[in-house]
Amino acid sequence: MVDLFPPPQDRNAGHDSARPAPRHDPVPHHGEDADGPRIWPFPHHLAEAGVQFLSRWAGPAALVGALLLIGWWLFR
Repeated sequence: MVDLFPPPQDRNAGHDSARPAPRHDPVPHHGEDADGPRIWPFPHHLAEAGVQFLSRWAGPAALVGALLLIGWWLFR
């Protein structure tokens, strides 16, 4: 059987011309361990709890609102 494709080889094998790793900006630390001014005026866990509370009650509120609108439309 004839091998149609040669085995893959690294073109730069044996060369020391590899590109250096990219340098990224350091991650800013927010919270109790931060020394500088705080960007967010209250802790993130309170904001997350508020979003969870709103998302928990948004579905039932939309359902009740839709049922009230349908009832108002049918019985007016």
